[in-house]
Parts: sequence; C-alpha cells; structure tokens
Amino acid sequence: MARVKLGIMLLLISCFTVNSIGWGITEEEIEDKIDQTKKQLTQTKIKEHSVLGRLNRSQKELDKISSNLQRLNSRIGNTEKNIEFIKYKINNTEGELKRLESEITKQQTVLSERILAIYKYGYQSYLEVLFEAEDFGEFITRFDMVKRFVMTDVHCINTLREQQNLITQKKEEISKQQEDLEKQKRLYARLHNQNKYEQTRYISTIQNSQAELSKIQKDRQLLEKALDELESLSKSMESQIRDLQNKSKTALGSGKYVWPVSGDITSYFGNRMHPVLKKRKFHSGIDIAAGSGTSIAASDYGVVIFSGRNGGYGLMITLDHGAGISTIYAHCSQLLAKKGETVSKGQTIAKVGSTGLSTGPHLHFEVRKDGVPVNPLNYI
Repeated sequence: MARVKLGIMLLLISCFTVNSIGWGITEEEIEDKIDQTKKQLTQTKIKEHSVLGRLNRSQKELDKISSNLQRLNSRIGNTEKNIEFIKYKINNTEGELKRLESEITKQQTVLSERILAIYKYGYQSYLEVLFEAEDFGEFITRFDMVKRFVMTDVHCINTLREQQNLITQKKEEISKQQEDLEKQKRLYARLHNQNKYEQTRYISTIQNSQAELSKIQKDRQLLEKALDELESLSKSMESQIRDLQNKSKTALGSGKYVWPVSGDITSYFGNRMHPVLKKRKFHSGIDIAAGSGTSIAASDYGVVIFSGRNGGYGLMITLDHGAGISTIYAHCSQLLAKKGETVSKGQTIAKVGSTGLSTGPHLHFEVRKDGVPVNPLNYI
C-alpha cells in the first residue's frame, strides 16, 4: 500500500508544471506534502534502522548457531564413531559367545561321558583301583591318579558352570550394547534434525529481514526522490513569482493597500489549527468573513499574473504590485479579471466563495514579498 502511495505521489509531482505561474498546487500544499514526506522518510529510516538491528541480531544469532552447528556436527561425528565402536564390540562379543558356546558343547560332551562312566561303574571302581595295589607305594600312586580323575571331573563341572555364567554375561552385554546402539542412533537422528531445523530457521530469518530491508530501502529512495522534487517545485514557485516581480522593480501601485472586502477576520496570519485538516499548520494569510457573491476589490493597483483554479486555494487571483509585492485572493466563486490585465485599486476582480480547501464562504487574502508570505495586517 505504501508503495502505491509513493507511486501516486511521484506521478502527481511529475504532472506539476513549473514553466508558468498557473500551478495546480499551492505552495502551502507543497509545504504540507514536504512535511508529510519528511515524516514518512523519518518513519522509513526508523523502520530501516529497526530491520538493520534485527538483521544484525539475526546474523549474530546465525553466527552463534553456526558455532553450535559445528559442535553439533562434532557430536554427530562422535556419535557415528560410537555407533561403529558399539557395532564392533557387539561383533566381538557375539564371536566370544560363539566360542564359549562351542567350548561349552565340548565340556558337556566330556562331562556326559564321565557321568555315563560313573553311572556304569560308580565310585566303587575308584576303591577297587586303590585296594588292588600290591604295596603302599603303588597305593599312593593309584591314589594320586584317582585324585586327578576326581579333580578333573570337578574342574570340568566348574568350567562348565563358569562358561554358562560367561554366556549369560555376554548375552547381557550384547543386550546392553544394542540398547546403547539404539540410544546413539536416536541421538544421531535428534542432533541431525536439530541441526537442519536451526539452519533452516535462521537462514529464513536472514532472508526475510533482507527482503524487508530491500523493500524499505526502495521506499526510502522513492520518498527521497519525492521530497527532492517537492522541494524543487516549491523553490521554483517562489523563483517564478520573484522573476515576474523583478520585471517591474518600480512600484506599480501606490503602496497603500485597502481592504479587499469588509468583514471580520476569522483566522489570522501564522500557525493555527487548520479547520479542514484538523492539525496545526502555518496560515500564509488572513481569512475575512463575507457572504457568498460579495465583491472582492483589488487591494492596490496591479497586474493580474494568475487567474484560475489552484488546488486548495480554489479559484484565485494573484496581483503583482511591483517592488516585489504581490497579493492573493483565494476561494472565490467567480473570477472577473484575466491574466495580464491591469486593475485599479478598489476595482472588483472576483466574488467571494468557498472553492478549494474551505469550510464556508470567506476570502483568503495573502500579501507576499519576493514570493514569501508576510502578514497582510502590516499592509492594509
């Protein structure tokens, strides 16, 4: 919407002509537009500063996130290594488990054979072996041999029990390692998703801020262009009035001005609350109350340099009195003097009305010195 308003403003400015005194906009309106444009420009610069601040904060945040991402990537790398290491440990443990299961199978075979022998012959065979000894020395020898057999059986049983415990332990290790592996995989997925989310979010923030900044900078350029052209137009208006008046440096009139209409002053020269715009504005003349159709007299002898409609002034006449003095009669209902015509002091040049930016019938009367508004009460 702001871009459309700026475009319309530039279009209107481009339509203003500064080659003749017949402007379609008053100097007061130009000053008002300049003020509005300056305010818009100030607001745009504030917005630009705000966006730059957000962009800077976003960039700092992105730098922080980049640092975090590096740490995340490092953690991801470590997690990947942990996953591979756990897989390696699982493979080794599974290998150990297979070896133990093979050993236990062998031990079970040996133990089964011993159990079968004991079942067939019983422990009595050990006694027979001992008592068949011919002397005490042979008895001791046979006793040691029997002892070794028994110890072998005990060792076999203990080994089998230990290996079974180891198998249980290895299976528990594998189960825990697999749990650790799943945890590491979940951690990896979470870190990876967090990494991706943070990158997307902050890159999006940067892009949005840059897009907003680009738009605001374009708006600022349009406003600056509009402001330059408005100020140029304002200077041109003042310059043209001075140029026209400089052609007649000698006073055309008597220098003694009369009231253009009889009536009370309803608004004085200077700052006031504008009756239509409802805000404080500089009033470049005085407003004199008068009924619609009341005759307006030339305040002094002079030449008509403008007669026509002029924006907020409505129908108006401008008289050049020489020596840099000009008078303006605005909001008229009817114009009776034409551009280039010479008029006498007191001659009826127009009728009171309420054209242009007006709330009711009255005469807006201005006196200008070298194109600059001055207080009319100092002259009439």
